[in-house]
Amino acid sequence: LSPYGTGTYASRSTVLAGGAGILAGRDVREKTLRIAAHLLEAHPADLVVQDGRVAVRGLPDRYVTVRDVAKAAYGGVRHLPRGMEPGLEATRFYDPYYGTASNATHMAVVEVDRETFHVRILRYLVVEDCGRMINPLVVDGQVHGGVAQGVGAALLEEIVYDGEGQLLTGTLMDYLVPTAHEIPEIETFHIESPASTVGGYKGVGEGGAIGWCSVTPGHEV
Repeated sequence: LSPYGTGTYASRSTVLAGGAGILAGRDVREKTLRIAAHLLEAHPADLVVQDGRVAVRGLPDRYVTVRDVAKAAYGGVRHLPRGMEPGLEATRFYDPYYGTASNATHMAVVEVDRETFHVRILRYLVVEDCGRMINPLVVDGQVHGGVAQGVGAALLEEIVYDGEGQLLTGTLMDYLVPTAHEIPEIETFHIESPASTVGGYKGVGEGGAIGWCSVTPGHEV
């Protein structure tokens, strides 16, 4: 049903899909210019694409629309440069050699009850660098999801057995995963330093679940 791919593990969905989309888009754009140049009897280097039109540079009235180009691409070889295959589509693969992990710094201000050891999170701050952001709202959601997983792993989720090896936390009634009630308001900030990948994207959100902690004594109850 789809071309073969290596999967989007390790926060690589945007990196792989975005990179492949950019590469395919470049191929389609190049072919669009070649077909438009043929229709306009011009050189591809002299053309500009803007607002759905392909025009001769400096002569905005001499143009064809992208719709015209697509019609020619699928209208038979007689409308195309000699030797060009019909169609206006491309399939590209992209899998960067180096990792695409993001950088993140997390800071939590907490209160710890010395008698019960209950931990209350007073403030939580995140600075995340996922390279170029496409949709900031989605990025914030992924950061918050990673923080929720980290809070759950550190404070709430525990597999407990009794002395005979019987699992005591086998349901979500006993094994507590974090909900909106347990997660504090998260102050999120972003740094966009482009990666060396096509598009400059990195993964995002794993900093909250995979972190090194340094603890500084603060409030006490």
